[in-house]
This record gives sequence, C-alpha cells and structure tokens, in this order.
Amino acid sequence: MKNLTIIGGSGFVGKSIIDSYKNGTIKKFKIKKISIICRKPSKIKKIKSLDLNKIKLIKGDISTIRQLPKSDIIIYAAESSNTQNYKNNKNFIDNHKKAVKNFCKIVKKMKKIKVLYVSSGAVYRNKISNSDLKKFKHTYSDLKIYTENQIRKLVNFKIKTSIARCFSFVGPRLLDYDHYAIGSFINDGLNKKFIKVKAKQYVVRSYMYSDDLAYWLIKIADKSNVNCPVYNVGSDQPVELGELAKIIGKIFDKPVLIKRKNKKVDKYIPNIGKAKKNLNLRINFNLMQSIYYTIGNHLNEKII
Repeated sequence: MKNLTIIGGSGFVGKSIIDSYKNGTIKKFKIKKISIICRKPSKIKKIKSLDLNKIKLIKGDISTIRQLPKSDIIIYAAESSNTQNYKNNKNFIDNHKKAVKNFCKIVKKMKKIKVLYVSSGAVYRNKISNSDLKKFKHTYSDLKIYTENQIRKLVNFKIKTSIARCFSFVGPRLLDYDHYAIGSFINDGLNKKFIKVKAKQYVVRSYMYSDDLAYWLIKIADKSNVNCPVYNVGSDQPVELGELAKIIGKIFDKPVLIKRKNKKVDKYIPNIGKAKKNLNLRINFNLMQSIYYTIGNHLNEKII
C-alpha cells in the first residue's frame, strides 16, 4: 500500500486524482492514503461533490514548509496553469522558483521516494504549436523548463523522478475554471447561452478525460527512476475548436457563434507514442465520451 502526497492539490490535477481515487480508476496502484498540501484547504472543503473521506488536507505553502508527510509518491503540481497569471508579475514567478527550490531541499532528505513533476507541453513552444506565443506565455514555458531542470537534479541524490508534460484536458473539475475553451463551451451550454468561439484563428486541440489523466500520472510516477524519464500526457485525437463548439452546441441545442479574423492555424497536439510503448498506456475515453461524462458527472447524473 502506498502513501501519495500531492503538492498543489487544490487545482484541476489534484481534484481529478481525488475523484479517480474515489471511483476506483487508480485502484490498481494500491494507494492507501492521499495527503493534499495547499495554502487554502478551506476552498477544497467547500466543494460538496468532492469526497474527502480518507483524504488528509494539510495547510501549507510549499515555499516555506520544512517537511512533507511520509510518502511513497509525491506529485508536484503547485504551479498555476493559467498563463495570464504570469503577465508582468515578477513576485508570482519568484515565489514559484522559491517553492520548487524549497521542495527539492526537503525531498533530498527523504528516502525511497518517487517524485513526479507535472510540467506542460508549453516547454516545446513553437515546436508543437504554430501560434506566436506572447511574452507572458514564454514566461510560463520558461518557468516550466526551470522547474524541470530543478527536478532533474534530484537524481544526483538518488531520488527516483519523472516528468509529465501535460497538454489539454476535460473533466467535471475543469468547469471550475474559465480559461479553458472546452470548459467555457460546456459552461455556456449549461447556462443556456450561445456557444461562443473567441479565437481569432483556427485552433486545433485534443482533450484527455480526467480519469485517464489521473491514471497516466500515477503510472508515470510509479515508474519513476534515476534517469528521470519524460512523457507527454494528453490525447492524440485532434479537433478544431469550431467543430468542438458545434458538437457541444448540438448537445445543448444552442447556436454557435464563430468570429474568425484570419486563417492561421494554431495546432497543439502531443505525441504520446513513448507513453504507449514504454508504459503500455492508452486512451480509454474518446472525445464524445469525455464530453458526455464531463457534463453528466458535473450534473451528478448518468446521461449515457
């Protein structure tokens, strides 16, 4: 039986892992207890749909705490995925660097531990996406690269590590955030509004369902080693946002508003061949299933 600790567990990743722990998706990994470290546990406690039985909430700032719970696996997911937060905010960036340095300082003293860092496909920058990244998005990818390098240094202390470069996702917990297109579309439908596509160009994305995300992250973490393997995490089934909006509009019987100003294409799709081959991982939920399960679980009812 394993003890799992999630740093920054109040975000989408942490909440999705809790859901998957409760519904049995990650049962195979024999996790006995999950500890969540975050600055505001009260925010998680207010979520009535989140089953926190046997989940230990620990109030703490990873940039200042001195020790971590006894753990077999630690998932570091403390960085905000909203790139707007990195816009002209030096304190925000400095705090993130301070946090990962303190985390690594603590982990160096721990024995028989496996560490997974939740990074982002943004580290590839224009190698995957065809869009011109704005300065604050470059700042976000720079921070991810910085943290990856800090995590890699842990192997010098014989700490088993791994890195998951995450792409785009969907799931009931995503609807709590307003900076994801698919979440915005579904929320518009739930609120009986028109489905609006705000992108000025063609945008191609792929979406992994949150249960698949949780399973992949735990599997990658469990296979951590002193070589610090890196895996892309996401779906390889592309969909253009206009078509995605039409799919969701049809589900809710709502019209779709699309106002494009140019024909540029921003494509951001992961190559997940390495994870499939080396770890025998696969996508269990296709796009339609992911959308229906997201809506159904959000409404707490079975619609398929």
